[in-house]
Amino acid sequence: MSNHTFAARTRRFALDNGITLLVLENRVNPTVSLAGYLRAGAFFNPQGKEGLASVTTSMLNKGTAKRSKLEIADALESTGARVGVSSNTFTSSINGQSLSKDLPLIISTLAEELREPTFPAEELEKLKQRIVASIREDLDDTRSRAYERMSQLIFPQHSPFYRISAEALIQQVEQLTADDIRGFHQQYFGAPGMILTLVGDVDADEVRALIERELGSWQGAVAPQIDVAETPLQAAPHREIVAMKDKANCDVILAHASRLRRLNPDYLAAMIANRALGQSTLSSRLGLKVRDEMGLTYGINSSFSESGIADGPFTISVTVAQQNIDLAIDTTLELVREYRTDGIRPDELQDEQSSVTGSFKIGLATNGGMAGQIASAELFGLGVGYLDEYPSLIRALTKDEIDAAIRKYLHPDVMTAVIAGTVD
Repeated sequence: MSNHTFAARTRRFALDNGITLLVLENRVNPTVSLAGYLRAGAFFNPQGKEGLASVTTSMLNKGTAKRSKLEIADALESTGARVGVSSNTFTSSINGQSLSKDLPLIISTLAEELREPTFPAEELEKLKQRIVASIREDLDDTRSRAYERMSQLIFPQHSPFYRISAEALIQQVEQLTADDIRGFHQQYFGAPGMILTLVGDVDADEVRALIERELGSWQGAVAPQIDVAETPLQAAPHREIVAMKDKANCDVILAHASRLRRLNPDYLAAMIANRALGQSTLSSRLGLKVRDEMGLTYGINSSFSESGIADGPFTISVTVAQQNIDLAIDTTLELVREYRTDGIRPDELQDEQSSVTGSFKIGLATNGGMAGQIASAELFGLGVGYLDEYPSLIRALTKDEIDAAIRKYLHPDVMTAVIAGTVD
């Protein structure tokens, strides 16, 4: 094994309390970046308490048993450091960066926020007001309203990808209490199953000693299991309008259950298939036809949304004038049918392979980029060596493999179409 590989350069420590620590020493500049995960995402929100995971992570830096919100913020800002936790569908993400000499500051701050948050009632009220104001803005946004309704039509109500209505979400957020947040924190925030990755101008053994000192005695909750059944592909197409007044343009979302997860063996083939179809408005098939040639939209793109721990939707989103809705939908679906029949062109495959490997290497040019990729590889059980293999895995993909993924994961004839805006 080369000494220059990620596998050779990354030290992996399993702490007694269940934390997995990965450290890559990189002496290029005197900085360090931190990335990590806890299994404490929206998936674990109790019935009737949507937003609880997100509110809990947002409250971690609003005051601890040792310091107030302002004291924490001042200490970080005075050194230009930052550290924080944010909520996703299944996990809460940890991110931070500082000068190497200030690493003890961000680790002690993170430990304090994870272990001893006080969830002050007045800070909770301010946060809830901000969240509700943001949801009210979404009520007037055609893209948000189309996506919300699409999720309700494709996914069952118990699915992590089903979005309750904005009105119901406002009601549930307003009713959240400090006790709810304390309960969620006690139940889901803990060392077992936690992943921490540090990359930068540090010594791996010193980092381990620092993490042991600040977090080694923390237990907290036991990492919960995440088990989500695959959402079946719908049997027939469906179209629905979300009527909104006085909108110059409509947002259209075409979608179906993707059935694609990060650990599916054909995941990379499906990703390349989607890139060529519609990931970029400027260079993809959908963009070149619907935007450039026909002039029906400023923006169109396709995506496997949240194909990670579970399988979210496959979506195609397009913003379009009311009189062009049918033409845009029909043209888009016809393009996807052609793509299923003909497959990816050799030049498209080559372009996407080059683009993906290039952007992957650029992403690994920073400590933050490396920390994020190492943490993600650990989360999915791929191992750090996956970062070394990734470019050759992409380059090895064949037209037959991409075409098989296109036919397996793209289904234009059963797509649900949701149109949000002012429609006669």
